[in-house]
Amino acid sequence: MAKAPDLTQRHTPRDFDVVLGCCLALMLTVVLSLSLFYSRDVLNRLEQLQSARSDNVQWTLTQVEVEHLSFLNALERREADGEADLPRVREAYDVLFSRLATLRNGSLFHDLVATKPEFRAALTGVHDFMKAAMPLIDGPDEALRAALPALAEQTRAARQEVRRLSTTGLAYFAVNADLHRREIAATLRRLAFDAASLLVLLTALSLYLLLVNRQKSRRGIALEQANHRMNTILSTSLDGVIVTDATGRVLEFNGAAETIFRLSSAEMKGRLVTDLFHTDRLRDGGPAAMAQLREGGARQIVGQGRVRREARRSDGEIFPMELAVQAAHDGEDEILIAFVRDVSQQDADEKKLVEAHDRALAGEKAKADFLTVMSHEIRTPLNGLLGNLSLLGGSDLTEEQRQFLRNMDVSGRILLKHVDAVLDIARFEAGKLQLAQEPVHVDELMQNLVGGQIGNAAGRGNRLDWAWVGPPQHWVNSDAQRIYQILLNLVGNAIKFTEQGRITIEAETDPAPLPDAPKRLMIEFRVSDTGQGIAEDQITTIFDDFHTSDTSFGRAAGGAGLGLGICRRITNAMGGEIGVESMPGEGSTFWVRLPVIPTEAPAPKDKPPSRHPVRGALCILVVEDNDINLQVTCSMLEREGHSVTCARDGQSGVEKANAHRFDLILLDISMPVLDGLEATRQIRAGCGPSAQAPIIALSANVLPQDTERFHAAGMDDFLGKPLTLDALRRALCTVYSGPTGVEEAGSGRAAEPRHAGAPGDRAAAAKDPGATDRPSSNPTSNAQTSSIDANKISDMRQTLGDAGFERLLGRFLDEADTLIRDLSAQDPQEDIAEHMIGRIHKVSGSAASFGTTEFRKLLNDTERAAKGELDMPLPELLARLAPCWQRTRVLLEA
Repeated sequence: MAKAPDLTQRHTPRDFDVVLGCCLALMLTVVLSLSLFYSRDVLNRLEQLQSARSDNVQWTLTQVEVEHLSFLNALERREADGEADLPRVREAYDVLFSRLATLRNGSLFHDLVATKPEFRAALTGVHDFMKAAMPLIDGPDEALRAALPALAEQTRAARQEVRRLSTTGLAYFAVNADLHRREIAATLRRLAFDAASLLVLLTALSLYLLLVNRQKSRRGIALEQANHRMNTILSTSLDGVIVTDATGRVLEFNGAAETIFRLSSAEMKGRLVTDLFHTDRLRDGGPAAMAQLREGGARQIVGQGRVRREARRSDGEIFPMELAVQAAHDGEDEILIAFVRDVSQQDADEKKLVEAHDRALAGEKAKADFLTVMSHEIRTPLNGLLGNLSLLGGSDLTEEQRQFLRNMDVSGRILLKHVDAVLDIARFEAGKLQLAQEPVHVDELMQNLVGGQIGNAAGRGNRLDWAWVGPPQHWVNSDAQRIYQILLNLVGNAIKFTEQGRITIEAETDPAPLPDAPKRLMIEFRVSDTGQGIAEDQITTIFDDFHTSDTSFGRAAGGAGLGLGICRRITNAMGGEIGVESMPGEGSTFWVRLPVIPTEAPAPKDKPPSRHPVRGALCILVVEDNDINLQVTCSMLEREGHSVTCARDGQSGVEKANAHRFDLILLDISMPVLDGLEATRQIRAGCGPSAQAPIIALSANVLPQDTERFHAAGMDDFLGKPLTLDALRRALCTVYSGPTGVEEAGSGRAAEPRHAGAPGDRAAAAKDPGATDRPSSNPTSNAQTSSIDANKISDMRQTLGDAGFERLLGRFLDEADTLIRDLSAQDPQEDIAEHMIGRIHKVSGSAASFGTTEFRKLLNDTERAAKGELDMPLPELLARLAPCWQRTRVLLEA
């Protein structure tokens, strides 16, 4: 076999040699650069020492003393007539004064004056003396002549100061000169060191070159040995190895390739490798096919790992092969190395396994297909049936017919729920479950759940509440819809199997991060009930599909047994676990643990407009006794472009409705003079222009049984408080259609209002801040919950504007302060007066508008307890009101 290409030179000692050579060259460059730098520094310093500036400085210092003596001589000198030479005196004074000015202001003496206090003091003294003599020098000759003796005496006295100037300055510059000489010496020493280093580096470089030369000779021997080993590897490899040049001509063809293709190496060398492929385009394409394999295209295989292809043996047999192709260089020439593996036997074995697997899954697939098809086939006519029932409800029917219609609608929706559950299972089996990762407000989700199911629970005499256990984690990143779906199923089951009992939802976080995901933690939800419990033999099968604890025809709790199976699938898909603990006769606790990512509350965002807004301005009557809620509602409607008329009690609302035509009436339920229900009856019974106008109820406490009373009184729909813009838009779209006119839906009756807990409406509930304030039967649940709904505050400020918001906030604070003060002064053991209950209701409505969830809930519980609708000690609720308000007030003012 000819010599194989060298494939062992990826990392060789040559790399180390190159790195070492580069390091030596870099060090040599650095040393040369430092030498040049120090040489230039020495030249600069020598030039400074050679300059005449230092000599000039020293001459100036000594000359000050000379000029001083000249001035003194001029003062003492007399002419032949005995008179002083005044011009000479003035000249000597000017010269000395100029010299002193040079010392004071010259840049050469700046450091001397700044660093030598004795020099500065002497200079100041002499200068002050000269300055004091200036008036005499510049004055009349008679005055100067008379002052000469005194001036001479003062000049002699200043001689010591002048002497100190000279000696101090000379000493200072002498020291500086020595310092410069020492610095030059140090620089010269460094230069000498660099020169020595340069010599050492040159020596090392020479030795390195000698070493490289020796290594090159050794490397030649090692290369020959490596090539010999490579030939051995190629000849003994179980995979076929084919080496070609850039044009596809075979250079090497090892023994395994000979066995696979049943061709000898001598027969294949020089031929095109594409002759071995079964695909006609590759086999017949020659060099063009090789170029396509090398350079790209949709079928590129070079460097792509193992790919499947079909090949042809010398006898014409077609067989599957795994092919891996890599490009390399043999010197300056490019080569291709192909590794070929015959997988015909492997494919035959896999085919048998697939056939066995398909037979095993045939029954399951047939069942899944049947469920999917039948669910869709049932759901389509069922949707049509429900739609027609809805349309039928808008026609003229008797009360008995309407009851039959409601019964059919309820049964149809239950059937639709079961069909949807089957479809959910089909989606899981098909792997089409999609999980979202979005900020989830756990408190809001739990409150939505309780608010949506409290009516069902109360219908069976149950109390429903929720609470955090331990430190709360209010915001997490997870899939809110899936969490809600799990908990809704668990709570629904607890309500079905519990009567005259209590259902509690608890949330607890494990603060320790998960080992495999440090940014995640585990949150556990527990749904506990005091119901009939689960038998021990059913615990292991409770999460199976179509499992029900009671399969008899007379069972009390209905259901298809799919809910817990769906919960199990969702939990597994989210990476969590679900389980149950139960004691027959005492109750059950279902728990679900889910990994979540802690996060912060997202910044408030502008809410998008409704997808189907009411087109055109409507004339709307708003009847509300709470001024704050009235202004908020009116502002929302006016911002939407509607015309709004306000009334502050039910009687006033009836009068305005009988006097004017309105397209819509928004009516509060609890009002003085005339409540919302009676006002609706009077409007419907009258002959006014708004007798047939749609009426939407506004209420903070709405249970399922309440909605029946609203509809019976003649109302079309209801909106929960606190009112949100999205909820208002949805209500308008539900009641109206058409560009400008009022086109009632059917007979004016809207569809049943959707609750946060209703299936399929979780998204709207989770995004509706008002949904967080649905009533809860537990007045003590979750004392640690967030007291302020930031989104609600942001929406209200945006609706009212800063000035309007601040004005209403101040009014609300005053109303709440007065109410808490009056309630605190009341005897806790006495019943609350009727008018005080009305004030509590009014402030509760305002609290809902400002998103004060905890305070508003406590007011609702107090109102219900005062009316006898809630079995809770009234003194305990009153004692909690003041501290709760103080906490809430601080947050509102912030």
